[in-house]
Amino acid sequence: MRKRVTVGRSGADVRRGPGMYRKSSPQAEAEAAALIWLRKQGLPAAEVLDVGPDWLITREIVGCTATDPWPEDQRLRVVDSLAEITGDLHALAVRDCPFDRTLGVTVASAREAVVAGRVDLDDLDEERRDWTSGQLLDALNAQQQEMRAREVLSVTHGDWCLPNVVLDPATVRVVGILDTARVGRADRCTDLALMSRSLGSDRLNSQYGSRYARRYLSRCDHSPVEDDKLDFYRLLDEFF
Repeated sequence: MRKRVTVGRSGADVRRGPGMYRKSSPQAEAEAAALIWLRKQGLPAAEVLDVGPDWLITREIVGCTATDPWPEDQRLRVVDSLAEITGDLHALAVRDCPFDRTLGVTVASAREAVVAGRVDLDDLDEERRDWTSGQLLDALNAQQQEMRAREVLSVTHGDWCLPNVVLDPATVRVVGILDTARVGRADRCTDLALMSRSLGSDRLNSQYGSRYARRYLSRCDHSPVEDDKLDFYRLLDEFF
């Protein structure tokens, strides 16, 4: 018997079976390739059992996602573990990463999403609520040239948010990385922007908040002079 999973699915259909998950997604093959590559680099990505053009089967990871309820006295440990695994990911050799998520690729994909009508205008960040796709694109175009000039590449997850990280509830250590279809070479602020937003937003998860987001960024050695890059990569995420 399979049970449908309704949290952290990124729009995909995910069903749980004995010891495994089956995910239906047009990005299945890209996600599988990234999972396999990350495991080869020594990171705890989910193990791929089988994959097809639009479906993926992974072995179940025993643990709790970062978005599951955590006791208050463990939440700082969750945040510190998130920062640690972020550092491990960003420390991988960029030259060895076969996936390109630089702005030359992602900005073009954002424009394609607008043309195809794929931008979810009902799920925008609070500061962009009621924006049109055209307004989003205008804001992206106004900044993308400067951001390309300031792009410093790392290996990034690309959809780095609380539901996509699994931790051992006993040790509060990361034991699983999920939803990897957007893994690739990109500025590290791609991940810092999305995880700090995920931690800091009451709408996304009420058990954390702004102080947890600040701690995460501090542990990741983020400089406040790059806060505009965080804003830009959150804007870019609106298109996907």
